[in-house]
Amino acid sequence: MISKNKVDFKTFIKKQIDNGKTNWNSKSELIRAAKIKVNGQSNRILKKFEKHFCFDAALKKKNKAIKRYFDSQIPGSFISVEGAANIINQELPKNLKIGETIIYNRLNDTKFNTGNLKGQTLDNQVSKTKKYNVNISSSFQQKIDEINSKSEKFYLNIEDTQAGNKCLRLKIYKFDKSENIVNSSKKIISGTKINTTFPPNEDSIKEIKQIINEQTK
Repeated sequence: MISKNKVDFKTFIKKQIDNGKTNWNSKSELIRAAKIKVNGQSNRILKKFEKHFCFDAALKKKNKAIKRYFDSQIPGSFISVEGAANIINQELPKNLKIGETIIYNRLNDTKFNTGNLKGQTLDNQVSKTKKYNVNISSSFQQKIDEINSKSEKFYLNIEDTQAGNKCLRLKIYKFDKSENIVNSSKKIISGTKINTTFPPNEDSIKEIKQIINEQTK
């Protein structure tokens, strides 16, 4: 005897296919949407129709956002994993927010992490190297102020590291046109293109200026 749940679930599946509702975050999500339990029977039924569905829609969106962030970073640089997750989550819907684990997984995937980025940890924090253990002179601070005075498209500042040293953090912003009809020509910050750190020295200032010129043309 065929159970009522089995017949109802088959009908539900066929209805989703007929209505074009074939993108689901997971098989479990589809099964629960039919208001039945996720078990061996429901999975066996779904398996017969599996080719009609895409069950990684959410993962594809997450990977696309992470990849876009990775590609905006300087190749070979260290990134704050927590900071990366926060920036990426600004672009994702509330139900697709990511954590630090997926960032670490993608950093370890050489096919995905083509820029050879590295996550900052207690073992590789740039603050542990001597070139970050410096005193900031007034003349060096003045150079930073001069860079910041040229545009609002970027911001360079000195940050304290966990070990009590110093680093330079450069942020280059993304801008979009305002949705305000009155100020439709005005551009507003919509995200961050680059968010990375450098040792506080003259070589970094030269590199930062070059990056700013390339990214804000």
